[in-house]
Amino acid sequence: MVGIPHFAGAYVSGTELAPDALRKAGLVEKIQGLGLEVQDAGNLKLPDYLPRHNIPPVRNWPAPRMLWDLLTEEARSWLKGEDFALLLGGDCSTIVGTAAAFSQLYGEKAYLLVIDGHFDAVRPTATRCIGAAGMGLWFLLQGREMWIADTGWTAERMTVIGCQEQPVQNYGVEIVTLAQLRSVDLLDRVRTVLEKIPADAKLLVHFDVDVMDEEAMAAAYAPSKVGLSLAEAERLVTAVVQDRRVVGLEVTEFSALRDTTGEQAERLVHLLANVLSTRARAASSDTLKI
Repeated sequence: MVGIPHFAGAYVSGTELAPDALRKAGLVEKIQGLGLEVQDAGNLKLPDYLPRHNIPPVRNWPAPRMLWDLLTEEARSWLKGEDFALLLGGDCSTIVGTAAAFSQLYGEKAYLLVIDGHFDAVRPTATRCIGAAGMGLWFLLQGREMWIADTGWTAERMTVIGCQEQPVQNYGVEIVTLAQLRSVDLLDRVRTVLEKIPADAKLLVHFDVDVMDEEAMAAAYAPSKVGLSLAEAERLVTAVVQDRRVVGLEVTEFSALRDTTGEQAERLVHLLANVLSTRARAASSDTLKI
């Protein structure tokens, strides 16, 4: 388990406090109480200075690039071992650095499964200032050379599940909307997605908590009235993480500043512990999905 305490891609603070808030809510103890061994590697050490500004086209630039370059180096060691990696963000722009590291490790066998209420692929323009948290997939697929080094990612190796609506431009990425997810049994839909991925692939799962509605997760950075229920989210993440090809899970967009009582952190801790426990039970009984 590693914390990535930043809000380089966000407008306001809150997500940088998430790793420690989840620890305070008992994440390590909860997982251990379910019979699992946890190695808490602490938090990623960030640069002493990360710029903050609202100058178009990318808010706080080059702070996001500084984070990604650091993550590309550091995350390789987290994601290459035999142990399952739990990465605690941080805003949604975390995905660029971790996915870059993942691609360097596994090349064309690297696949990215994004559980998110939005398709974070906004294209930078000179007329408006947008945070990198809303641009992550665009940077991985389109924003090379000037913005980031070529990561080798292609749309065919990405899937986004849980979007509130189908975007106008998807850059070739397969997107399963919230309505599509609910149109059939959730597990059947997940099974269909996973069956399309090669048997020898390696999967990194990105879980943005704003895929849940505000009743389920009021402490998301940008809560929405539309989204999965808490039970649906746990069922979805559990179904995905049980797949034996999944190497790690990164959790983003939890804003500790919105969680004044700690109740929301406890709710997320419970979800994550249950997900990991179910994976471990499946592994020990040799029933992990392929």
